[in-house]
Amino acid sequence: MRIEYNQNHQSVIDHKLTKSATQVTEEEKQLMQRQKREQELERQKKMAEQLKRETEAAKKQMEAEEDTLKIYITCLEIARRISSGDKVPTKDHQFLVKHDPALYGKALTMRIPKEDPKEYKQLSEDEENQNKQQSGISEGISELSSQDNSSSMVDIKI
Repeated sequence: MRIEYNQNHQSVIDHKLTKSATQVTEEEKQLMQRQKREQELERQKKMAEQLKRETEAAKKQMEAEEDTLKIYITCLEIARRISSGDKVPTKDHQFLVKHDPALYGKALTMRIPKEDPKEYKQLSEDEENQNKQQSGISEGISELSSQDNSSSMVDIKI
């Protein structure tokens, strides 16, 4: 038995062990990188879902505000007709009183009598349509308030 032979054999074994150890560390690095990518992907998915919810909430809010704006524009037109001294249907008077009593009072106060007043058709929509719009607006507002509470709980880290 030679001692040199054993030493050479030992160095070959050490070389194989170090090679496998470097392979293990490379595999660990790859695994860590894969986990980081998966975490980043999950974070981006959560952000996308949050943005989608916020977009839907903004859309509902915009629709509710659009309906409110339509009602306000109708009220302004009715008030203009009243204040100019023209004949306005009773339902339009009621519509204005219901939605903006202060504007109705101002329109009556500013009314200028005419010798030959123009007679208008009803500008406001039917009461059923208005009730549907009002219920839709109130539902949209309640949904927005509930979604605003849930969106404030989300913690986005950069």
